[in-house]
Amino acid sequence: MPSKRDLKRVIIDTDPGIDDAAAILLALASPELSVEAITTVYGNGPVDSCTDNAVRILLAAGRLDIPVYKGADKPLMRAANEGWALEIHGSDVMGGTGLPLSTAQRNLPETCHASLGIIGRVMDSPAEITIIAMGRLTNVALALSLEPRVVQSVAEIIVMGGAVGVPGNVSPVASANLYEDPEAAAIVYSSGVPLVQVGLDVCNRVTIDQGQLDLIQQAGTPATRLLAAATPYLQSSYVDRGLIEAGGGVRYNDLSAVAYAINPDLFGSSELYVEIETQSPVTRGQTVSHRHHTGGKAPNVRVCLEVDAFAVVELFTQRILGQGKP
Repeated sequence: MPSKRDLKRVIIDTDPGIDDAAAILLALASPELSVEAITTVYGNGPVDSCTDNAVRILLAAGRLDIPVYKGADKPLMRAANEGWALEIHGSDVMGGTGLPLSTAQRNLPETCHASLGIIGRVMDSPAEITIIAMGRLTNVALALSLEPRVVQSVAEIIVMGGAVGVPGNVSPVASANLYEDPEAAAIVYSSGVPLVQVGLDVCNRVTIDQGQLDLIQQAGTPATRLLAAATPYLQSSYVDRGLIEAGGGVRYNDLSAVAYAINPDLFGSSELYVEIETQSPVTRGQTVSHRHHTGGKAPNVRVCLEVDAFAVVELFTQRILGQGKP
């Protein structure tokens, strides 16, 4: 098992979300990572629902010791998408599982805003904190804007979002996390912060098959019961959209961002200069990559383009079943 000094200390910025739940549970089950805080943002649902779900996930994992900070409830410069992603994640943003929380549990989140929580923790431990950003980048952009020294003080920001060589999932060119608040994404991508993009180029290749889902369902732990109860709703949405055949398993997109944090060697990447489109309604939120270094601009993002999908799936399955080894 890694020593304390070898652990990668992470803040997970997230909008749980069924795939977020899978990714958070992987992080909590991985001895390589020390999850220092969960910060929540609107996205898959309203921020209040996403914050409740963060507490539900920690409760299922027996980790209510990890602080939760509630963050932004809308994009920086735009109205929130009132439709959210409830057709994908259910009315409670957790597959309609309706898991109850007590009043005390609902009051667990910290009183300060998520962006301030990020600033405080990063500045208290320079070069030690990695942010895994699995939702809209509003909280992260606010943190960078309020305290510019975060750019030099954060170890790395891993962004789940973007699409370079594949279509987007909310438009022909854009992924949901960057499309919803492109101004926030532009702030993060242009900030000079050490940045890794784990986008649809790799997430689309990582599928948990039905046999592995059956093993998770049979495990019967609080964490696996939560995931097993929520996943059928996400599966149905993939089938309805023609992305996966019935019985073909499920994709937990956020999983790959956590897998990268655990073991970057599972991914192939290129250093590219990437801009975020904010003006065009047609290409809003696009990750415009200069793959041939046009314009002489220095790379600002490590973009994941290849993945050992089998290894990521095995990592997830073993860890979630409590069988992982360091």
